[in-house]
Amino acid sequence: MSGSDVSRLVRDKKISAIEVIDSQLQRIAAVNAKINAIVADGSHDGREMAQRIDSGQITAPNIGMTLTTKINTDHVGYASDNGVRAMAANMPHKTAPCIEGLLESGMAMVGRTNAPALSMRFHTDNELHGETLNPHGQHISCGGSSGGAAAAVAAGLCHVAQGNDVGGSVRWPAYCNGVIGLRPTIGRMVTGGTNPTLRGWSAANMATNGPIARTMEDLETAFTAMNKPNWADPFWAPVPLHFPRPDAPVKVAIVTSDSFGLHPAVVESVKEAGQVLANAGYVVEEVSPPMLDELFSLWTAIGSVDMNFGLIPMLPAINDSGLTQVFSDWESAFTDNTGLGFMKAHMLRDQILRSWNEFFATYSLVVLPGFAEPMMRRNQDREGGDSMLKVAELARYMLNIPALGIPAMSFPMGKHNDAPIGVQIAAHTWREDLIIEAGYALENHRGKITPVDPQW
Repeated sequence: MSGSDVSRLVRDKKISAIEVIDSQLQRIAAVNAKINAIVADGSHDGREMAQRIDSGQITAPNIGMTLTTKINTDHVGYASDNGVRAMAANMPHKTAPCIEGLLESGMAMVGRTNAPALSMRFHTDNELHGETLNPHGQHISCGGSSGGAAAAVAAGLCHVAQGNDVGGSVRWPAYCNGVIGLRPTIGRMVTGGTNPTLRGWSAANMATNGPIARTMEDLETAFTAMNKPNWADPFWAPVPLHFPRPDAPVKVAIVTSDSFGLHPAVVESVKEAGQVLANAGYVVEEVSPPMLDELFSLWTAIGSVDMNFGLIPMLPAINDSGLTQVFSDWESAFTDNTGLGFMKAHMLRDQILRSWNEFFATYSLVVLPGFAEPMMRRNQDREGGDSMLKVAELARYMLNIPALGIPAMSFPMGKHNDAPIGVQIAAHTWREDLIIEAGYALENHRGKITPVDPQW
């Protein structure tokens, strides 16, 4: 059942919250050892919440829904270890507002989910907690950095998972695991304000928290709950969650080609999504936003200073073999770390964003590929040579959307050769409401996602 359906049963007192938690913990006990998605036990908090719900102390709207949080996000009582051995005892003093909002809405905590070291790989593995596997198949990457979160949702270990996204880290693992992941507009979700650690430009301007779920109702419920204000975040803005819908039919652009090339199955998924939306009353056209080729170089151009003066010098201290290998390959993409290069990257970002905003004035939504090929192999970013450069190219739509700060959602469109495949839906800043509405239209056609049993 979806979390929203379970919540209704608990509110109507047809089942108890403790029954829900017991059932959820049984599922975790049966499945998690196979996929290593949850790496810190939250059952004590979950049981305490359930007992308070059943005693009438908590009557919040989302009682009965279960939640996981990510190991790189502050949650009092749990280490913010970031998958790094040297940070294993890093205990936060405040809980991130997005997690507070989920808990205050009545959701029960069941565990912390895995991520690559410092959340900087497209596959989830680290020296502290080990590797997370995709419940759809051991040969498929679970994605990253919220790979544990998406795998947990896909395998039915929780109803919703908190994740975050600086270069695809919510949308990409959602794609890999066949679930739904929403990256909100920069400034929508509080990301600063709990941790005093200084942030580089990329983290401060491109990273945001977002929900992962199996159904649109659960996703929207989590998205709403996560919107807890905190004025300590310099980018947070008190913007409404909903705006007036356009009077005329919403126009949708679907992207079916680019200069690098797309696998036919990827193109077919985008076209299928477009056809579903057309059948739902949208006006759909095959047309690409402007400056796509320039967009595909934007994330690495903006991130060069942060990578060269921040992450890369830290690799020996982090001491994570996977992260070190990946950046030994990918380092060549971050070549221009000069002040002039940084300035040019900002000017390019401004130019692309202005041109996209003009495009959004006509096409309120854009359906984009999630990955240029149907799937990423497990540890494909560590296959040697230029493997990480190739993965970044294949993930060009995922990676570069954050550089514009706009919202986007990954939505599953079934399977190709037994691996999940999906699309992205992007919109103008603050228009998550249009994205969510389109997601419901896709779900009405394809049906709701149910948990996957690992077949090994």
